[in-house]
Amino acid sequence: MAIGKLWNFFGTRRGMIILIVQLVLAFSFLYYYSGYTSSDRCVSCHADRERMAKLGYPELSVTREQVQKESHHPNTECRDCHLGNGMSDDPDKAHQGMLKLIVLDNDLNIIPRKGHVKQLLPSGDDRLRAMLPRGADGELDYDVGTVMWHDRNRETLGYDPQIAEKTCGKAACHPDQVKQFAASVMGANFRQRSMRVWNDLHGPNN
Repeated sequence: MAIGKLWNFFGTRRGMIILIVQLVLAFSFLYYYSGYTSSDRCVSCHADRERMAKLGYPELSVTREQVQKESHHPNTECRDCHLGNGMSDDPDKAHQGMLKLIVLDNDLNIIPRKGHVKQLLPSGDDRLRAMLPRGADGELDYDVGTVMWHDRNRETLGYDPQIAEKTCGKAACHPDQVKQFAASVMGANFRQRSMRVWNDLHGPNN
């Protein structure tokens, strides 16, 4: 009886079936999309200090609370800034397409981070120089010419508008600021940042 009333409400049995299929597809899409933008696996892995130590990166252990407190972005996901795959437990798959710190030698060639830059933690009165890359003996690592953050184009080492649009420029973040910057002289020349080496008198250069 109730089914018959529903058919009358939707006009025909076929109309009701089409509507139900559409609802199932819409909810399936929403479920998949919410998972796709999730960073749950990032958090579950990096918050596990024991697992991070076994993988060889104990310094990259971090909880969601730490990230939100230190970044001052309380409602953002890891993927919002770093991209990557927030649904995978496999390190290689999870980090595929992720933005990473760029470490350069003195000839501005990209070199592996591992073995040169363990972590970047500003501290003390001279917070910039506290982040200078050092070896196990505490001496400066002179093989590192400079370190650049992950928002650079890895070929030109300059500003990358596509990365900006995928991260800070998303609708829920700072789209207006990214558009304004892209239209400015500084944003349009793609090379607005100084290329001074890490160890010069000005200290670490972002």
